[in-house]
Amino acid sequence: MELSTLNINLGPGLYLVDLLDIAIIAVFAYIAILFLKQTRSFAAFIGLAMLGLIYVLARSFQLYITALILQSFFSIFIIVLVVVFQDELKRSFELLATSGTRGVRPRKFLAYSSTILSIVQAVSGLMRKKHGALIVIPGKEFIERHTRGGNILDGIVTSPLIESIFDPQSPGHDGAAIISRDRVTKFGVHLPLSQNLKQIRDRGTRHSAAIGISEKADVLAVVVSEERGEVSVAKYGKLKTLKDTRDLEKYLVQHYKETFPEKRETFLGSIFKERVVEKVSAVLIASLAWFIVVYQAEIVQRDFTVPISYTGISEEKVIESTIPEVVTVTLSARGQTVLSGISSEAIRVTIPGEKIESGTTELPIEKEYITHPFNVSVINVSPSLITITAQKYSKHEIEIEATVTGEPRDIKISETSVSPDKITLLIPENEEVPEYVKTDEIDITEIKEDTTVETRVSVPSSYRVHNTASTSVEVSFVIEKEE
Repeated sequence: MELSTLNINLGPGLYLVDLLDIAIIAVFAYIAILFLKQTRSFAAFIGLAMLGLIYVLARSFQLYITALILQSFFSIFIIVLVVVFQDELKRSFELLATSGTRGVRPRKFLAYSSTILSIVQAVSGLMRKKHGALIVIPGKEFIERHTRGGNILDGIVTSPLIESIFDPQSPGHDGAAIISRDRVTKFGVHLPLSQNLKQIRDRGTRHSAAIGISEKADVLAVVVSEERGEVSVAKYGKLKTLKDTRDLEKYLVQHYKETFPEKRETFLGSIFKERVVEKVSAVLIASLAWFIVVYQAEIVQRDFTVPISYTGISEEKVIESTIPEVVTVTLSARGQTVLSGISSEAIRVTIPGEKIESGTTELPIEKEYITHPFNVSVINVSPSLITITAQKYSKHEIEIEATVTGEPRDIKISETSVSPDKITLLIPENEEVPEYVKTDEIDITEIKEDTTVETRVSVPSSYRVHNTASTSVEVSFVIEKEE
C-alpha cells in the first residue's frame, strides 16, 4: 500500500491515517494499563495526570515559571520511571509480545490430569505431616529472571517425589519447587518476597515468597503451612487459604486449562478474548486523545512552489518546453506544526510520459501526479492546466562525409576516410532522413603527407545525437605516391 492511500477520507474530518494514529496510541495505552496493573501504581498515575493537567493549564495561561519547572520534571521523569520500574516495564512489554500467542503446543488436557492428581496427593500428605512446602507452577510467562539458585531435577511429577523434596531432612526443603507441565524442573529455588504487608499479615516467608512470585508472573503458587497444616494458593498477587484439597484441585485444573489449552486460539480470536477490558480501555483512551489533540486542532493551509518533472520519457521523445515550469500546490493539515516541518523538496509534481503526445499538449494536473507526505491533503493546484511541447524522434544510423576546403600543393590525395564512418542520430518523425551528414570544414592546403585530423560532425539543429554516439571523429588523408 502506497503512503498516499493512507490519506483516504473516511468521513468528516476522519482519514485512514487517523485510524493508524489511533491504533499506535492504543498500543502504548495498552502497555501503560498493563504496567499500572502489574505495579499497582494507580495512585501514582493519578498524581502524574494531575501534574500533566497543571502543565497544560500553565501553558494555556502563560504561567512561564510553572510550565518551565514542570517541563523539566517531565524531561527527567521518563529516566526515573525506567530506572525504578525497569522490571515492571520489561514484564509489560513481555505481556504485549505474548498477548494473543501460545508459548506451548496445544495438548489434550487429560495429559496433565495425572500431574494434578499427584500434586493434590502430595499436598494432602504434607498437610497431614505439617511439612511446609512451596510449589510454583508457571503460566505463559517466563519466570527464570525472577528466581535465584535451586537445584536442577527434571523428574516426572509424582506424589512421593514432591513429599521427599519437602521432607524437613531434605537440603532443599526451604526453597520452592518449580513444576513445568508434568515435570519437576528445579527445587530449593529462592523467590522474590512480597512487600504487601496486608496480604502477608502474620504468615511466614513461604507465603511472602508465594505472593511475591505471583506478583511478578502469571504463576499459580501452592503453599502448605508448617504451623497450621493448611494449604493456600497465590495468583496475580492475591493469597487465598483453601478449605481442603478439593478446592486445590479446582485451582490446578483451571490453571492448567488456561496455560495449556486443548485448542490453539487464532490471533484474531485471542484479540477479542484475552484482556478484553484492557484492550477496549486502551482504544477508548487513544480515541479520546485523538479527538482532543487532533480532531479539534485548527486546519491550516500552506502554498508550495513545485517544479514540473516527468517520468517514463523515452529517448525518442523530448520535452521541448513546459508552460509554466512550476506550479503552486496548496496543502492542508491539522496544526501548523505538521506543515512547518515539510520542505518543498518533499513535494513533487510528476507527469507520466505516456500522457504526452508529439506536438503541443494541454494537460490537467491530477492529484495522482502529486507526491506529498501522507499526513497532509492537497487542496488546490495553480495553474491546474499546463502546456507541454514535445517532439518524437526516430533513431537512424547516418553515414558521415568529410567536408574539406582548399587544394594541397604539389601533391594529390588518393584516399579520404572517416572513423567512425557512421553516427546514430535521433531525427524528428516529420523530417526526411538524409543519406549522410557532414563534418566541420577541414583545410587541406598545407597537407604534405599522410595525415589524420580530429574534427566533429556538424549535426543539424533539429537533430539529436543518440546517447551511445559521439560527434568526435577522425578524418584520414592518404597521399598518392609517385611511381
